[in-house]
Amino acid sequence: MIIKKLPISVVIPCADDIRIKNCLESIDEKVEIIVVLNGATNKVKKIVKKYNVRTVEIPERNLAKALNVGIERSRNKKLIFMDSDCVFEKGAIRSLYRGLTNYGVAKGKVVFESNNLISEIIAKVREYSYYDTPKPYNPFLAINKNIKKLIGNYFFDSNIYWTEDADLNTRLKEANIKVDYVFDAKVFHPPLNLKHDLRSAFRYGIGKRIRVETGRANNVGTHFKKVFDVMGKKGFLAGAYYFVWNISYTAGYLYQIVSDHYKTR
Repeated sequence: MIIKKLPISVVIPCADDIRIKNCLESIDEKVEIIVVLNGATNKVKKIVKKYNVRTVEIPERNLAKALNVGIERSRNKKLIFMDSDCVFEKGAIRSLYRGLTNYGVAKGKVVFESNNLISEIIAKVREYSYYDTPKPYNPFLAINKNIKKLIGNYFFDSNIYWTEDADLNTRLKEANIKVDYVFDAKVFHPPLNLKHDLRSAFRYGIGKRIRVETGRANNVGTHFKKVFDVMGKKGFLAGAYYFVWNISYTAGYLYQIVSDHYKTR
């Protein structure tokens, strides 16, 4: 059986995550694959060389810049953004591709896996944040390049760290661009541990403060008031953890005020 090539590019930034091997091997369609090596380790480079993919290398670990470079080098008008630590479910790429037929943006579902009580609680909170109140956040986000002129003539701002997709979401709303949520198209994220997830919360707080400082957002953006909603929908432990998560997020926000670690001011 001959598999017809899909006119879509899959862009995968990768720095030091050797799980990109699993990601690449899960791709079940004939598509253009672009791996952006953003400050990548030699180990990652050696892994990627074994696969039939296009590679682009940039020196810095700047996710927004890596995504933009991938977009610029792509040969197709439609793109999917993927994280190197996730794997595609069979048929997911084609399903998300179809979501772009009548929409400028399509978002698939990231299934957060678990292997213990902590990762199960984290998965429930992530599920609440991503799907009870869905937003077109990366990964497994697909776009049509033709929306660029409608959203400020750029996709991702390389001066915004950790929340570049939240900034994109704001501009999509302002341009009234609808998103097709294709939740039967799935990718799987390995279990998250407490340190990793709270570190992410801290970084998101930094990113939110950067957006406030650059006039892209207006407030801290904490969600303490949703704690009881999380408890009702995902259980008491998930609600309690969501409270802790927001504390870490707020700490990151305050850290950016004091330190300006990324020199964005």
